[in-house]
Amino acid sequence: MNNPDLGILRRDMLQAENAAARMIETMTARGLEPAFYGHYLTRYAGVLILISELNTHKIGRLEKYTDDDLLHQMSTNLQGTKVYVSNTTGLRYVVPLSKPRALPKRIEFPLDAERGRLSLGVNYIGKRVSVEWGDLGHVLVAGMTGSGKSMLLRLIVHQAMRDGMKLLLADIDQATFPMLANHAALQAPLAKNTAEALALIRQALAECDRRAALYQVMPGYPENLDEYNRMAVKHGKEPLPRLLLVLDEFSATLSALGGGKGDAGQLLAAIGFRGRKFGVSIVFAAHEFTKEQVGLLRDQVRTVVMLRVQSADMARRLSCPGAERISAQRPGLAVSNRWGPLQTYFLDKGALVSERSDFNLELDERTAGLLSQALAQDGKVTLLNLMQWSGMGQRQAREWQEQMALRGWIRKDPQQNNAYCITPETAQILTNRLTRQTRTNLTNGVQTPAQTAQTALKVVGEQGS
Repeated sequence: MNNPDLGILRRDMLQAENAAARMIETMTARGLEPAFYGHYLTRYAGVLILISELNTHKIGRLEKYTDDDLLHQMSTNLQGTKVYVSNTTGLRYVVPLSKPRALPKRIEFPLDAERGRLSLGVNYIGKRVSVEWGDLGHVLVAGMTGSGKSMLLRLIVHQAMRDGMKLLLADIDQATFPMLANHAALQAPLAKNTAEALALIRQALAECDRRAALYQVMPGYPENLDEYNRMAVKHGKEPLPRLLLVLDEFSATLSALGGGKGDAGQLLAAIGFRGRKFGVSIVFAAHEFTKEQVGLLRDQVRTVVMLRVQSADMARRLSCPGAERISAQRPGLAVSNRWGPLQTYFLDKGALVSERSDFNLELDERTAGLLSQALAQDGKVTLLNLMQWSGMGQRQAREWQEQMALRGWIRKDPQQNNAYCITPETAQILTNRLTRQTRTNLTNGVQTPAQTAQTALKVVGEQGS
């Protein structure tokens, strides 16, 4: 029967009936009871979806009905159509019977991405995909050369720095994070070889030990980092930042350090079990993962993002089937175990500024003058102010705002009606810069602080057109 309200036609019903029959055949062949309450057909975001609800009182052990091999066999019998499991309330198989809309080939990282969350990209219905850091867990990233793996790692690290996290970075090929070699967010120097990577792993585990001791003496017995930090603020103690350990070229590194049964493998297993409680997360990244490595990581990894890979078996074992079919012409396109297909955000590597002391090297006189003018008033960097101070047009002023926000020099302040305002870090850098200039000028008998500011604003006026 046609359903014009949902756009479901008779041929859609026949397709759904055929899919349901094939799932029943698969279950019967495996000796499972196909005890369904019913099959429902709907359309969401233009995608035709079959939902088959099981009677959990009749099927016995649920594990048999959610087994990856069963889902893979169902998918095979459905000519490759993915079968998902939903077990939030009851147990259902969810089968998209039509192709989702095509994802854009490139989506810029949004400047208004919410803080305190990791924003990864956009899914096939156009919805932003993001997750709270505390719910992210350990992360596995897989992708061949040119798939967008390095860009995804930089996207994760960029947001971690934005949110005040500490970093332990291993970059054996020195191709992913060279611009962060001396960044203030690093808790240890960038690891450039396997021995240094092992040292980072040891340091991450030592940090778990240190935080465990702090938890023990904190009144209230905190069970996770958020609880600890709330109690720390209440009792006048310093909150603890989250710590992100990023291991690029993980497979090669682990193999060189003895594999899963070697020192590195055992240490990582310990961090995997303990890290979430203490706000220590690991990002494992590689072109591919062997069965041994997957066995070590599978139970400890909560989030898997798989870009273009070669092995269909690996993609299936890590709950990202279809990643092997991603085109080489689609960098950034990925399959995740939690959100399905998504286009990960594009972030230019220039957004990752090197050591904060380098700020002054990149801070030209015009930028310094504009930011100093805002700091001297109320700290706001509005379009109107920029246009008045520099002679920019509205479009140019907006682009300038966006560039400054991407570099972390200004950000939207909810307490100021989401106006762009200078960050505390930028204010401190500007103050230090002006202090150094003043000292130099006084020593040389050149200018007073007021004259220094006037000179900067004069440059702004001269270069604003």
